[in-house]
Amino acid sequence: MGYLTRLVLLICFSLQLQASESLKPGDMVPDFTLPATNGFGQRLEEARGSYLMLIWLGDCNECSERLVRYQLLAESLEIEGLKGWFVWTPKGSRQPPNMRIPVLKYEPKWRQGWVFEERPAVMLINADGRLDHLITGDLDDNYQETEQVVMRWMSQGRDYQQPE
Repeated sequence: MGYLTRLVLLICFSLQLQASESLKPGDMVPDFTLPATNGFGQRLEEARGSYLMLIWLGDCNECSERLVRYQLLAESLEIEGLKGWFVWTPKGSRQPPNMRIPVLKYEPKWRQGWVFEERPAVMLINADGRLDHLITGDLDDNYQETEQVVMRWMSQGRDYQQPE
């Protein structure tokens, strides 16, 4: 087999493997543990039984003011069983946002065995650990949609299914 043929097969295999690792609504989210920049690290398994809004930050350098609405949303629904976590990826000398809810530190070298294609994103994970909804794209642009989906999701409980 020639070099070019092997290269093409390797690329195809890599793309297929990456596609199979992507999370989509309806999938169980595998357990992970990440350290926090503000307090104790978090483990997904320990959040089972609660609803979780996992907010993946994109290019965020001390972007606390842009995230306050998400923090307030998570805090306002905490009594109803919602937990909110930010996931921040350090780059160079950039600083994490200063928030009251956990800011988890993600390092690509600590690969978790699953990925999704775009960041930033909001992942809504139900009490059983299943990804119910994934909202990708700019957090500022998507806040209103996120707030509406979270409110509907929390009020409908476990039976919530994302609209097709």
